[in-house]
Amino acid sequence: MYQFDQVCSRLHTSCTKWDRYENRYQLHDVIPLWVADMDFACMPQIKEAMAKRLQHPIYGYTDPSDDVYEAIIEWEKRRHGITVKKEEIVLNTGVVYGFYALIEMLVKENEKVIVQPPVYPPFFNTPKSLCRKVIYSPLLHDENGWHMDFEGFEEHLKKDPSISLFLLCNPHNPTGNCYTLAEIERIIAICDRYHVWVISDEIHADIVMPNQHHVSALKCDASYHDHLIVLGSPTKTFNLAGLKISYAIIKNNALQAEFAAKAKASGLSSINIFGFEALICAYREGEQWNQACCTYIYENFQFLKHFIETYMPQVAFTIPQATYLAWLDFSKLRVPKDFASRLKWEGHVEVQEGSGFGSAYSSYQRINVACPRATLEEGMKRIYAWLKQHSYL
Repeated sequence: MYQFDQVCSRLHTSCTKWDRYENRYQLHDVIPLWVADMDFACMPQIKEAMAKRLQHPIYGYTDPSDDVYEAIIEWEKRRHGITVKKEEIVLNTGVVYGFYALIEMLVKENEKVIVQPPVYPPFFNTPKSLCRKVIYSPLLHDENGWHMDFEGFEEHLKKDPSISLFLLCNPHNPTGNCYTLAEIERIIAICDRYHVWVISDEIHADIVMPNQHHVSALKCDASYHDHLIVLGSPTKTFNLAGLKISYAIIKNNALQAEFAAKAKASGLSSINIFGFEALICAYREGEQWNQACCTYIYENFQFLKHFIETYMPQVAFTIPQATYLAWLDFSKLRVPKDFASRLKWEGHVEVQEGSGFGSAYSSYQRINVACPRATLEEGMKRIYAWLKQHSYL
């Protein structure tokens, strides 16, 4: 029913992912496999819902209707098994904006934020932009994948009482981990012992591979809810980032009221008029599309794994449990430090440099597989050709 194989050109649409090559670098014919948005056509029903609203000729200030809140409440209950009330939701224009406002509210200037690299760069760049120091508690990596270092994490909190907030990436970007309830409760219990706030970024919660399961942090024991904020959004799931709509779920009444007031005063809660329509439609009609999309993404991961095993077996890759992001380890090939840059300029394919997720991960590259198979295949052929040409294979 849905044509994920269809190549839909995004050139000359002011697209961050595709148009920047000509605009910034005077480069042509670059395959972008870097930034985390999809190259799939929007779900048709969402387009129709926005088109219907477009028929009214005035697009002024708009308040969220009850349908917006009800759609979020229904989706979170149906998909993640959590009970959310309208008064616990704070709408905002993006998860990273939510980070910024909450860190500014909850972390004093002499306090610190703890994160678990490798992790999405705003997890440490956002606190730094607010002059808050960042403490790194790296994930552990072994033959079974990536894991939280619970002992090391607690040791940081024990030694440094100025750590006041933990940013949890759940599911994890870039490793693709889906954490279990036991893991989530253990890390939140540690934070509770040391009076540390927890923000759980769950923007990738609905991009989950077959036989895997996302567990929301709000599935933890209710005794922890007063110091927990969950950030969600339809934007990754349905590729709606340009519509600027996300939400925080805050069970702590006082914090919810404070954040809602801050969001209103700063304009953070002033949502794009079409974002409302898209969210309602996505959460009420999008389950079938989401399932089909995840199936296609999983098939792309399988293609990628087969390609790597066939043409570049020295590259380490495991299909992730969630997200549409592949985390590839090129360390055995001993590629140069400027590998990603040279791929862009010489190989005409761009990947996301691993060092951006933490200084220790320069041998890794992140690749977005949420694109038609032909795009992914061409991108991988260009990477292989560059490695072959420069004698790394």
